[in-house]
Amino acid sequence: MPENLYLIRHNRENRIFRDGTSTVSRGFSIGLCLQGRCILRINGRKIEITGGTLPVVAPNKLIETISVSEDFVLEYVTAPLEIILEHPSPVDTVILYMAFSNSTMQLPHKRMERLIDYFDFLGRRYSEQDNSYRNEIANAVFYAIMLEICDLYGKLYEAGDKKPVRPRQEVLADDFFKLLAENYKKEHNVGFYAEKLHRTPKYLSGAIRRISGKSVNEWINTMLISQSKLMLRATDKTVLEISEALDFSCPSVFVQFFRRNTGVTPLQYRRQL
Repeated sequence: MPENLYLIRHNRENRIFRDGTSTVSRGFSIGLCLQGRCILRINGRKIEITGGTLPVVAPNKLIETISVSEDFVLEYVTAPLEIILEHPSPVDTVILYMAFSNSTMQLPHKRMERLIDYFDFLGRRYSEQDNSYRNEIANAVFYAIMLEICDLYGKLYEAGDKKPVRPRQEVLADDFFKLLAENYKKEHNVGFYAEKLHRTPKYLSGAIRRISGKSVNEWINTMLISQSKLMLRATDKTVLEISEALDFSCPSVFVQFFRRNTGVTPLQYRRQL
């Protein structure tokens, strides 16, 4: 794929989504579920992806995988939001807002077939190493996919120039999770997030719990544990290096935190892999 544009496929051989794992979306992702079933939480909101579903995920969203069927197949293309905003209208902030506020959509059969063709074409064209313009072609196909999404959401609302009204606490939750994704490695205190969002810690934590089922402090811990497990699993960093990367005061504090939230020490977790 071109720089910063990625086409990924989840299937039996390449299992991206696994029960009980979590991650933060790094770009704007458009998916196409070909078969099977997956249940996720995106910023605490439960969604179901099944065959014929189009999932759309904005950047900096906390994605938790609850369950995945063995036959689940999902293709998705991911790009930074900046790339999308560079495209000419109607791929603009209004239509993107609609996509952000509706994580999934069931596709009509003909629309599903059309998008499958786009995804297949995107993969095939970029695999042609001798094509001098493969980057430009891939970007053009991605733009075509975005136009299809715009048309879908435009028909959904029948008034593409108006934003749907969202509850204030839902907007607050989105602002919090974006802030959390950007700062959790360095900021472990509820007060930091409350101050940034101009709320008291008690109000913010209560609002986030009502929306997502977890308090602010629980979400901070969730993010830290998820990142700790990833570093223990995918790198050879020492406990000291991980504790420093996540801004713990010392390794012993990090070890106590990890054991309190998982039941094992970081080294025990690594040995179990």
